[in-house]
Amino acid sequence: MTMTVHANPHLTDDERRDWLRLIRSQNIGPRTFHALINHYGNVRDALAALPQLARRGGASAPGRICTRAEAEREMAAAQAAGVAFVALGEPDYPPVLP
Repeated sequence: MTMTVHANPHLTDDERRDWLRLIRSQNIGPRTFHALINHYGNVRDALAALPQLARRGGASAPGRICTRAEAEREMAAAQAAGVAFVALGEPDYPPVLP
């Protein structure tokens, strides 16, 4: 499976939070995350589609979606520890290791 997440020169704080929300949501692993971003074109639309996708997949209720507050708490804790979130496609993202 090819993962072609579009280059993101610099995410806004809201986009970075929403990337974290998407990857922290139930049943969203790396492959699904990348497929959703590639299909919907941006993380906000991918997040908005999750409930409908769950229904189409036969779920009686949507999977748990990470809230803004949860993502903001995680980002604040990371910042306090000196950690920065860097998304795939951003200039500071580490090169792929051989």
